[in-house]
Amino acid sequence: MAESYSCNGRWVFFSSGACQTLQLTWARIADMFPDEPAMHELSGAFKSISRYPTGVSAVGIDDEFLDEPFRCGDVKKAWLKVMNILINDLEANGSIMKEMDMNWDDDLRRSWLERLSLMRESLECQFRI
Repeated sequence: MAESYSCNGRWVFFSSGACQTLQLTWARIADMFPDEPAMHELSGAFKSISRYPTGVSAVGIDDEFLDEPFRCGDVKKAWLKVMNILINDLEANGSIMKEMDMNWDDDLRRSWLERLSLMRESLECQFRI
């Protein structure tokens, strides 16, 4: 089963297992910044939704699909920071990537980078005037 994210009107898909890994990784990154605004809320939200059964745990990224607490501007900014950290780590074959429960190869890493970049762009667009 796949999970889908709407990103600037385009759909990004992850398998349910990959989606759960992604959400728990975002939560773990947010936990690295406990004193920054909204990181605690972001982490808690991702930990909570990652417990749902397959097929319902993905959250929208386009504003019209966002639920609380993801609709809050501070949470979106925290999510964007976490997204950038993960993308930078994947580009560098870094330590966060190595801690994820994934069997990485170059094609999978590139695929994740492409999808995460679309997700990041969707978040960034929500802050442009």
